[in-house]
Amino acid sequence: MTEEKKPTERTPLLEDLHSHITDAYGLNSHVTYTKSLGGDSEVVLDYEPLKLSSFRVLFCQKSSVLQDPVLFLEQVIITLIFIGCACTVFFMFRIEIGSDRHGEGLTVRSWLVKQEKYMRLFAKIMMMLTALLLTFYTSMAVSRWWTIRSGGVGGIKAATVELEMYICQLVTQDEEVLSAIRRYSRASLILVFLWRRKQLGEMKTILADVLTEQECDQLLKWNHVLHETIWAWQASIVSMLYREDKIKSDQLFNFLLERCSKGREAVQLIHTHIAVKIPMQYVHLLGFLVKLHNLVLAAIMGLLFGAAVKDGEIIVCVMLFGRTLILPLLFNAILLINAELSDPFDGSETDFPCRAYEQALDKDSKAFVAANTHLPDWMAQRFAALAA
Repeated sequence: MTEEKKPTERTPLLEDLHSHITDAYGLNSHVTYTKSLGGDSEVVLDYEPLKLSSFRVLFCQKSSVLQDPVLFLEQVIITLIFIGCACTVFFMFRIEIGSDRHGEGLTVRSWLVKQEKYMRLFAKIMMMLTALLLTFYTSMAVSRWWTIRSGGVGGIKAATVELEMYICQLVTQDEEVLSAIRRYSRASLILVFLWRRKQLGEMKTILADVLTEQECDQLLKWNHVLHETIWAWQASIVSMLYREDKIKSDQLFNFLLERCSKGREAVQLIHTHIAVKIPMQYVHLLGFLVKLHNLVLAAIMGLLFGAAVKDGEIIVCVMLFGRTLILPLLFNAILLINAELSDPFDGSETDFPCRAYEQALDKDSKAFVAANTHLPDWMAQRFAALAA
């Protein structure tokens, strides 16, 4: 009888290699989506960095800047200028346009031969200056975006879970109180999105699973900076517990009020960074410089392209046209990305995932409460002995 062959088992090294290659080159999407606020569209929840670091990136178009129609409209304009300059040189290549200082006839061809190195040098200087200023602009935009995410959204979560944890541990386990802390923090975060999307009029519908109708009506009575001022309710909860003698010390009372203050500061940080943008003069000058660079580059490369076509220099033609495509595309894309980063709450596909964040805030806060009611046996016994 023949022995049955056992299926070959992959070694851990081969498993890691296979997993790594799959992550980098797999056909599954590079981006994961979740429902946006209101559920009428999707926003980016996560993405696979390996796919954007391999040749797979050439086929990753979803939620990238390459889907922005403004980028291609700008490229069409640049290409038309390029073609116009190239055609002008092509048809006027041997036409005499004047005479040099020695009185000799000067054709378009001879003029381009003399001026080519200066034209290329000027284009290079413009490119270096534009790239330098774009670097500073991108650094500021990304820094502000990360501050909003870490200090703003992250600050709201940190203040909420600490408030929930310490009140549950040291003050009360009243579910009405603990639920209110969670709900008001979630509402604060959602209200930031509604403010930026100009949807505060739909507040009752969108917040139906977070706030009661009566709570929404109370918000509308003052209706001013609701995402920040709603933290007054959190301070009122702490004050109420203190007056009910459930907070036993002034030190604990001050500590809990400080958590409320930290949450309000996190919302204010978001509001400040969104409402106060990078100085307009700087952004205007940078945008003006980028467009000027693109126009100059398209004109210079077009002139040289027309001459190269006339002389049959195919490689030079490819290089000139490629430079006209790549550099303006890159600079315009950076401008558009920075504009997108300036407000990650306004409703675009690459915004912060509001529903994912506020639901995670709710689950994390509940987990701290659950941890307090599911203690290890040795700890639960000692607490029981103290209670007895």
